[in-house]
Amino acid sequence: MELARTPLFFVVDDDPVTRIMLSRFLEKQGYVVRTLANGALVSDALDQEIPDVVLMDAKMPVMDGFAACRQLKARPDARHVPVLMITGLNDDESVDRAFEAGATDFITKPIHWAILRNRVHYLLDNSRSSHKLSLAARVFDNTSEGIVVTDGGAVIQSVNPAFTRITGYFPGEVLGQRMSLLKSGLHPPEFYDRLWKDLTANGQWQGEFRNRRKDGTIYPQWANISAVFAPGGQVENYIAVFSDLTELRESQENLLYVTGHDALTGLPNRHLFHERLSFVLDEAREVGSMVWVLQLDLDRFKVVNETMGHDVGDALIVEVSRRLGTILGGRGSLSRLGGDEFGVILSKTEDSQSVAQLAGNLLEAMRVPLVIHDVEFFVGASIGIAVHPLDGEDTKTLMKNVDAALYHAKERGRNNFQFYRNEMNFHALARMRMEASLRMALDREEFDLFFQPQIDLVSGGVAGVEALIRWKRPGHGMVAPAEFIPLAEETKLIIPMGNWALAEACRRATRWFAAGIRPFRVAVNLSGIQFEQPDFVERVTETLHASGLDATLLELELTESIAMGDAVETLVKLKSLSEVGVRLSIDDFGTGFSSLKYLKRFPIDNLKIDQSFVRNCVEDLEDAAIIRTVIALAHGLGLTVIAEGVETQPQHDFLRSHGCNEVQGYFHGRPMSEESLLEFLRQRG
Repeated sequence: MELARTPLFFVVDDDPVTRIMLSRFLEKQGYVVRTLANGALVSDALDQEIPDVVLMDAKMPVMDGFAACRQLKARPDARHVPVLMITGLNDDESVDRAFEAGATDFITKPIHWAILRNRVHYLLDNSRSSHKLSLAARVFDNTSEGIVVTDGGAVIQSVNPAFTRITGYFPGEVLGQRMSLLKSGLHPPEFYDRLWKDLTANGQWQGEFRNRRKDGTIYPQWANISAVFAPGGQVENYIAVFSDLTELRESQENLLYVTGHDALTGLPNRHLFHERLSFVLDEAREVGSMVWVLQLDLDRFKVVNETMGHDVGDALIVEVSRRLGTILGGRGSLSRLGGDEFGVILSKTEDSQSVAQLAGNLLEAMRVPLVIHDVEFFVGASIGIAVHPLDGEDTKTLMKNVDAALYHAKERGRNNFQFYRNEMNFHALARMRMEASLRMALDREEFDLFFQPQIDLVSGGVAGVEALIRWKRPGHGMVAPAEFIPLAEETKLIIPMGNWALAEACRRATRWFAAGIRPFRVAVNLSGIQFEQPDFVERVTETLHASGLDATLLELELTESIAMGDAVETLVKLKSLSEVGVRLSIDDFGTGFSSLKYLKRFPIDNLKIDQSFVRNCVEDLEDAAIIRTVIALAHGLGLTVIAEGVETQPQHDFLRSHGCNEVQGYFHGRPMSEESLLEFLRQRG
């Protein structure tokens, strides 16, 4: 709170004796005084400070009091300051001129000190009152909040400019009208009953409600209504101060929308999905109904995203969400849970058969190719399904179990849906335990390398071996790679595992060749996550240096998704590896979204035909045509071709007859331990 300031007086008189006498008199009254010798000095003094009262001699040299008074009253910051003009005893002309110039009052010479004292007190009181009023008027006119003053019967007497800006009504349209003119009609009578009850009991009410503008639009407002009481205790006026909450509510709604919806698809996000599910479950408990939850995960989205780029991936997600929404219609609430995961809440379906039919329709919609930028993409989906209350009473339990069902659907070969069953939790628990064991497997030296020979179809000799990581898990025996490699990828444990496999393969190969075995290639598989590491090239070269292996004997097998990722970064890394002599091979060629442009630019040495084409190459004309095309393409680019998954003599003969360079598969040798490989090499001379 601002402390009361001692009043400041300007005494303007050319007579030094009068200035001294007036100063001493005013100072004895407790005031602060500043003396000026003529009217011309007033303007500069006002630039320094504004006085509370000015005592001004009428007749002075340089600038008289009349001119100085007019100059003072012309200033917006000083026009409220009262001016007490000092005139001669019988100088009526000066009195008239003083009032014309804007003087507040006058006093005659010789000065009667008692009269002066009372005049000063009166001017100060009047000045102050004229001023917390001037301020009130400025606030009334310039505040951004609407102000309405009514009489005791709520009839409008005055409104400010902000009222017009907010409501659209000009003063002439509302003065004399009742406040009910602004009612929106959205509030029941009980609302206004409570308002008047509080206003009568407490003299004040504040709260939020909705009113109607002149153009008919309804807007939210926050109002503070106060009663003004007359001396007799009856209500004389009501003053309502209100602010328009439209922008605030819109910004709050926008923020709520943004925090609850996915920016890409506009669908509810995971947070809002959980909120809605929680609300639906509360309702279901009250009436004893069932709630179904579906969680859908795209099967090949990661390949598309890594191969074709995030722009294509985003467009694909948008198209998937549109397609899912079309299938659902108004049956359920669709959300994007993140990445390539979608969730569906069905609260009005009791029949598991109809839920299964809907899941089947969703899968069928995903089987139809998605066309993005004139390119067809086949993604497919897996769906997990759980139901309240059988599979969970609360959101957390239900989501845990629907996730288990989704995981089971993926285990069953993907592109299918699975209802939750209790035994699925055992699978989830087993997966958690496997992850914990996998994290300790390196330290406990539980990994080993097996090797599968790659045979030259011209000479019949061993052209190379592929190093394959194996895990002998204590208490479980040998774990199939398909069981732990995807988990290692998901948890990024594949990075230390892949580094170990690379170093171990180089170390063992060096030992074999030092023992007199004729050198051949050693191929090591790469994970996309491993290849993305910034120091990957340095790690490979350091591993070669540490093992002593000739770089030309190391072959790194890359999946198409690695080769078709960040083209610039991939090219830099592949060129760096090729320059030191490392051979590079594209694994599982033809199963991804192959790009001949990248194949031409990258320093690739080998193409490896996927076993899915080799399996039926003798019987299936399409597979045979694909293999012949790949071989011709590779040879045209100066690349070597190796086919994997060769299990029969007819397959071997077909590949040899069509110019395939090398083969790998059970027909020539299964993946074998180091000891078995060395025996295999001895038997083949």
